[in-house]
Amino acid sequence: MDAQGLEDAAILLMSLGEEEASEVFKHLTPKEVQGLGETIARLKSIPREKVEGVLEKFATVASEQSMLVTDTDEYVKAVLRKALGDDKANLLIDRILQGGDVSGIESLKWMDANSVAELLRNEHPQIVAAILVHLDFDQASGVLKCFTERQRNEVLVRVATLDGIQPSALKDL
Repeated sequence: MDAQGLEDAAILLMSLGEEEASEVFKHLTPKEVQGLGETIARLKSIPREKVEGVLEKFATVASEQSMLVTDTDEYVKAVLRKALGDDKANLLIDRILQGGDVSGIESLKWMDANSVAELLRNEHPQIVAAILVHLDFDQASGVLKCFTERQRNEVLVRVATLDGIQPSALKDL
């Protein structure tokens, strides 16, 4: 990012306030944080006209950008691949794009591992495996810990050999 872009980003962050700006900083690389931090430290006094100009520019760019994205699925794929690399992005893309079809599974994500394990205890290991691959890793491992060793082994074998799940099958889960 050029010097003017850094300055505009710094002004935008400063106009957001501390709470919101800190949330943005959490998603930046250390190099980006350093660059923006140094720029913010250099900006002692910013004229109101400059702040208004930056905010107007941001609003214009944001509204123009939102009109450019016509295929949101492709946009998500491109952004994730650029940000995370192909391997990591591909792991997330299916989860994201099927998000509307997995509301039952989505509700499990809000439950503690013990509750999920109790719900799944009498299900076939293939069903359990299909559900666990859609949960966060920490939650899935917590669910597995609640099962007997035999149940864990059966589920893990199925997770290891799971090829994928049809979106229509996810609706049933």
